[in-house]
Amino acid sequence: MVTKEEIEYSIKGKDDFVKIDKLKRHLKVADSLDTKKYILLMLVTICEARGLYKEAVRYIANASEVAITYKEKVDLYLREAELEIKDNQFESADRSLNSALSCTNLKEKPLVVSRYLDLYRAVGKVAEDTGKKRKAIEIYEKLIQLKQPFEKKVEIRDKLIELHEALGHIRDVERLKRIDFREPPKIDFRPY
Repeated sequence: MVTKEEIEYSIKGKDDFVKIDKLKRHLKVADSLDTKKYILLMLVTICEARGLYKEAVRYIANASEVAITYKEKVDLYLREAELEIKDNQFESADRSLNSALSCTNLKEKPLVVSRYLDLYRAVGKVAEDTGKKRKAIEIYEKLIQLKQPFEKKVEIRDKLIELHEALGHIRDVERLKRIDFREPPKIDFRPY
């Protein structure tokens, strides 16, 4: 049996890829669910910091399978969705949301959907602030299609117009100015 202190000591001061290798070895011999989840979440943190989003998604998916409480599962599924949004895997993020929704009751579903929409806004804002305008446009284009309040859609449309103008996309600016939000949304969240 390996303890958390032994794990932390074995990776202290090592390079990220050495940490990943050592954590994978510890994962093979870990016998408690709590230790496995701890190792998997450490792997997620390291992979996300290095920009290895696909691996981070795989580890967090494994951690959500190991999680015991529904609240913890919902949090991990939303974290998985955030990593998928960062990797521009929007359909996979929608599947992660549906997995999170399947673990909630009727009162919590609107809160989970709201947190999901906030993830899109946060990731888009980070991309916008770091000068990755094309990535921000992709994220906001997906976000504007999702079901949400009218004010939020107008706010997203204004950000998109601003970004497209900065990149010189005149046709996209005109297209966005003509959007009528009274149409039904293209995507609605319903668990399978």
